[in-house]
Parts: sequence; C-alpha cells; structure tokens
Amino acid sequence: MAVSFSRWMAASPAAGLLVLFSFAGGCQSGTQVSSRRLIEHQAFIDFSGLKKDEAIASVQATIASPRQWELMPLEANPLFTHQQWRSPSTHTGVGVILAHLPLPLNAKMVVWFAKQQYSRDQKDGKVLDEWVDSLGRSWFEAENEKYHLRGYVVVKGFEAWVVYFGYRTHYPPDVAEISLAARSAETAVPMIDATAAAATTQPATTAP
Repeated sequence: MAVSFSRWMAASPAAGLLVLFSFAGGCQSGTQVSSRRLIEHQAFIDFSGLKKDEAIASVQATIASPRQWELMPLEANPLFTHQQWRSPSTHTGVGVILAHLPLPLNAKMVVWFAKQQYSRDQKDGKVLDEWVDSLGRSWFEAENEKYHLRGYVVVKGFEAWVVYFGYRTHYPPDVAEISLAARSAETAVPMIDATAAAATTQPATTAP
C-alpha cells in the first residue's frame, strides 16, 4: 500500500490532496496547535494494539505505530518525506508526511487551488469533508476509486505535517485495522515546538 500511496502522491494530483492540503490546512491552523496539547490529548487515546511512542527523526514527529504492522521504506524527495506503516492484510496504512513549503501562502487561495486541481485531474476523486478539531488540527477526508483517506495537517513556518490513515476501497473495509490506524494517527505529535523537538531524535525501527 505504501508504494501505491507514494506513486499516487508523486505522479498524480493526489499529491494535491495530501501535499497541497498540507499548505492549505497548515496556513489555517499553524498558530493554534501546540505539541503540549497534542501530548495531553494522548491521555484520552486507547493504546491497545499500539507500540510505545517512538520519535521518527526523518519526519520530525513522534507516533505510536500499530504492533506487527510493516514499516515501509522511507520516501524522501525535495518536496516531502513520507513514512508509512502497512497492515498485515496490506489493505490499510497509517503515515506521516513532512512537506516543505516554498513560501507562506494565503490559506483561501491554496484551498481553492487544491480543490480545483484535484477535481480537474482526478475525475473520480472526491474531497468528502474538511473540519478543524478542538486542538486546532485541520482535518480532511477524501477518496478516489482506489483509496479512502482521512488525515490532519499542522504547520510551522515553511514546514507542514500531514498525519493520515487510509484503506484500499477495492476490498471490504477491515474495521479493526482502520480503527487501529485511526488511533495510531491520533497519537502523532509533529515537531512544532520545543516540547516535541526534544523527543524527535531517533529513526524509525521495526521492533515489535
């Protein structure tokens, strides 16, 4: 699944769904999110089936990934770095993308551009919903004929993080896997201030 998501991002305007949403959502919520609030939020998350929080230096974030899920090869290019974990069925994934923004952009302009680009080039693609939660994270939900994705965005200056989970739509949704991926995504803490930065020093590992 990671390879397909990566190709989807790199070769098609679905990058406009993940990377462009990182521009748009980040501009909307960059001053409202703090790592302290995200860490406090972890107290309300069910960690069953998840590993202990792990600092992932490549994407400058911490996350409790699902136990026994496969750590996929890191994808890195000048635009973004992408780390994903894939379920045993290979139908569900959770990941973190660190995107590098070229310049500060007006949020309304970028949201409009992202939607126009995605709807123009992905004929089967749909942006299903957008919202901002109580922690200030900008969420999105979208799908095309292959994938269904839900994720959120935070930003710090010229960097934006997209934390997401998703599944292949050609297979019956595995509720247990999707629930585990959703809880894993909720544990993520991007390095948006010194509190998170102090912890984010290690590469991802494959330890159970």
